Amino acid sequence: MADTTMRVLCMGYCFPPVASPESFVTSKTMAAIPGAEVDVVAASAALFPQPPDHSLDDYVTAKFGRIERIDGMHLRILGKISRLPIRPDRYLLLTGAARARAEALNPGKYDCLVTRSQYHSVHAAARHLKRRYPDLPWVACFSDPWSGGTYERTIPVASTWSRALERKVLQEADTLIFPTSEMRDHFISQEPKTDITKKSHVVAHGFDPKLYTDDPILPSSGKVRLGIFGTFYGPRTPRHLLKAIDRLAGDKSLPKFSLETFGLGGEAFKRELAQFGDAGNHVAHGGILPHTAALNRMTACDILVISDAPTPTRSIFLTSKVVDYLGAGRPIFAITPEGPTKDLVEQLGGWAVDPRDGTSIAHLLADAIRKVGSSEATISKAVSNEYRIDRIGRHFRDILDATIASKASAT
Repeated sequence: MADTTMRVLCMGYCFPPVASPESFVTSKTMAAIPGAEVDVVAASAALFPQPPDHSLDDYVTAKFGRIERIDGMHLRILGKISRLPIRPDRYLLLTGAARARAEALNPGKYDCLVTRSQYHSVHAAARHLKRRYPDLPWVACFSDPWSGGTYERTIPVASTWSRALERKVLQEADTLIFPTSEMRDHFISQEPKTDITKKSHVVAHGFDPKLYTDDPILPSSGKVRLGIFGTFYGPRTPRHLLKAIDRLAGDKSLPKFSLETFGLGGEAFKRELAQFGDAGNHVAHGGILPHTAALNRMTACDILVISDAPTPTRSIFLTSKVVDYLGAGRPIFAITPEGPTKDLVEQLGGWAVDPRDGTSIAHLLADAIRKVGSSEATISKAVSNEYRIDRIGRHFRDILDATIASKASAT
């Protein structure tokens, strides 16, 4: 089927203009599958608490077919309630509507069904479709762990039920996709009674070079410009970074430098910054940027910064933000635990340090500023090109072809 048109039905609640990392990852990945016509069932941006991001509207219109959006005044309350004790997530309440929208598209005419999470509850709707259309190959994609996630609070009964649902999805889907080998192994370990190894694959996030400015205008400020993009929450705090900048603020041997941060939580960030008096002379919050504006702003930075939460063991995550950084072609400084993000940054030739190592954070940051200031920093194009979205899309297509062929031979 590699040389023929493939018809794909994609279900994923996060899809532009929903302003979330998963929304951006799903649109780029699904659009990059060569020779595929993709229709989408997604949730309306009105069902989420954050304002919509319309910067990918033209991108989506050009690359996708039908896009069915689930909406309704009674559903919009889902994004407004701060704590809703539903597992795996609040959007489980969309299962009936999602199934109905997919049914209206006639699933039998598609070559395969692809479900994308976050949010994991989308897979519940896919299970209903799979029962109605057992010959339709189903590929379930996971961007995050499901049960026992890092920030998940256990809810009696609901969490147990969610774990049971996860087990059924892992067993019933024809193919499973994860963004890192560590996450794949995590899910395999969660399902000891059924060996899901053979149907589990790794497809990394990717960046689309066409979404970046070809010739960015770099301001001649005479400073080394650092930029960090994303939202801080819970243990993912700017404190480690601000403490390091505070320590470096008085180092006269360093080139002049500044840090600008972009994302939600500006007031909370400013309160954190106020605890580090000297850092305030070097740091500013730039507000919230639409996704494509953020990508282009990245190209105007000299160093791009990641600040992750510490983990007690090796991390299983490759943050989608670091893949966005690859497309900007700038050196990367990462405060991140051992794991895929640290490995990638070091392979690129950047700087990576554990969040718990405060002394080394300041030392390595000074080294990064000096080397960038003297034009000594380089990045590996060969490594970054591995994450180009056309390469990721080709890999995804190969897995879809194999899944469809395997299903056909079995029937």
